[in-house]
Amino acid sequence: MTTVRFGTDGIRGIAGETLTVEIAAALGVALMQQHPAGLVLIGRDTRPSGPALTDALAGAIEAHGGTVIDVGIIPTPGLASLVAGEPRAACGVVVTASHNPVEYNGLKVLARDGRKIPDAEERALESSIERALAGGLQVVAASAAHGAEAQAYRERYARTLAELARTVSASALSVVVDAAHGAASPFAVAALAATGATVLPFAMGDGVINDGVGATDPAALGGQVRAHGADLGIALDGDADRCVVVDAGGRAIDGDVLIALIALDRKWRGVAGSERAVATVLTNSGVERHLAAHGITLERTPVGDRHIAERLAAGQGGFGGEKSGHLLFTELSPTGDGLLSAITVLGLVARAGIPVGEMASAVPLDPQLQRTVPVPPGEGERLLAEPDLQNAIRQAEVALAQTGGRVLVRLSGTEPLLRVMGEGPDHAAVSAAVERLLEVAASLVRGR
Repeated sequence: MTTVRFGTDGIRGIAGETLTVEIAAALGVALMQQHPAGLVLIGRDTRPSGPALTDALAGAIEAHGGTVIDVGIIPTPGLASLVAGEPRAACGVVVTASHNPVEYNGLKVLARDGRKIPDAEERALESSIERALAGGLQVVAASAAHGAEAQAYRERYARTLAELARTVSASALSVVVDAAHGAASPFAVAALAATGATVLPFAMGDGVINDGVGATDPAALGGQVRAHGADLGIALDGDADRCVVVDAGGRAIDGDVLIALIALDRKWRGVAGSERAVATVLTNSGVERHLAAHGITLERTPVGDRHIAERLAAGQGGFGGEKSGHLLFTELSPTGDGLLSAITVLGLVARAGIPVGEMASAVPLDPQLQRTVPVPPGEGERLLAEPDLQNAIRQAEVALAQTGGRVLVRLSGTEPLLRVMGEGPDHAAVSAAVERLLEVAASLVRGR
C-alpha cells in the first residue's frame, strides 16, 4: 500500500502512480472525520488528471455526509480567499501540483482561514487516510447541484483582483503575462488589464501546464517581452501562487531582488508594518544588508511560504516572500497570490517611472549558487543523515565562513531532490564548496 505523506505543499505525486483516485477519496473520508457534515470548497488547475481526482475526492466527501462546491479551475490563492470569506466552509482542497510537470498532481488542504493546515493536522490526516485505504472506500457520484454557487465564487475572486487593480494606474506600461497554461488562465488578462496596462497574453491554457513556460521557466516569456517591445513580463506557475518578473530585455529579475524592491516601495509609501519584511534562510544576504541600510529589518524563517505566513501572522501582518516568487501581503490575501503580486508589481513600476531592470540593478547581491541532486523516492532522509555527507557539509560551512559565506543543504518538500545552496562574497569559494557537496551526495546516491 502506498504511504501517504504531506510535503511542504500538500500531498504530491505522479498521477495514477503515487497519487491515485483512491488516495484522493481517502482524503475525502479523512476530512469528514475532522469536519463531520462540513462544506468543502474544491478547486483545481488544468492538468488532465485533475477532474478524476476531484471527482473521487468530492464523491467520498459526499458519501460521508459532507457538501462539496466544486469551483473548477481557479488559482490556489483564489480558492484560499474564497474559503476564508465563506463562513459556512469547513476547509478547502486544491487539486494541483503547482510548478511540477504535468504528470504530477497534488492535494493541497486549506484551513478555515484559507492558510495551509498546521503540521499536526497533516499528521492526523495521514493516519486517517491510511486507515481509509486499508478499510475500503465508499464513494458516490459527485453532485453537480451547486453550479450556480461555483460560478458566483469565481466571479467573487475576479472582483477581488479587479478591486486591487483599480487602485493602480499603469496605463503607460505594456506587460506580457504568462499563465503557464495553468489555473490563472481564466483570470490573468482581465486582472492585469484593470490596472490600465496594455496586456499581452501568453501560455493561456491552450498548451501543457508548466511545459517550457511559467514561473520556473521564464525564458520563453523573456522572448515574448523582447518580441513585443513590452516594458516587462509576469510569469505565474501552474496554480498561480508564484510571480516572477522579467525586465524589458527579457531577463528574469532575481526573486530576492523583487522582495527588496517591494519592501522598499512599501516603506516609501508608509504601509503599516513596512519596517520589517519576512523571508527564508535562502534569501540573499546582500538583500538583508540593503534593506537594513533603508531601515527595514529582514526576518528569516525555514524554507516554505507556510513559515513566512506564520511569522507574518505572529507579527501582526506585513509583507514577506520567497526567492521562488511566493509573495505574501497579509492585508490582501491569507496566502501568496501570483495575480495580486503581479498587480502590486505593476503599481510599483508605474510609481517609480523607471524600468524595472534599472531598479533591480541597484540592489546588491552576494554570489549564490543553488543546485540539486536527484534522490530515489523515500531515500532523502537517509541520504541527508549519511556521515560522509554530514562531514562534507561541516567542511563546506567552515570553508565558506572564512570569507563571510554560508551553505545550506536540505531536502525538497515537493520533489525527490537534495537541494544545495552556497553563498558568499568569494564566488570561487562558493562554487568549490557547492561542487564538492554535489559530488559527495551524487556518489552516495550511486552507491545505494
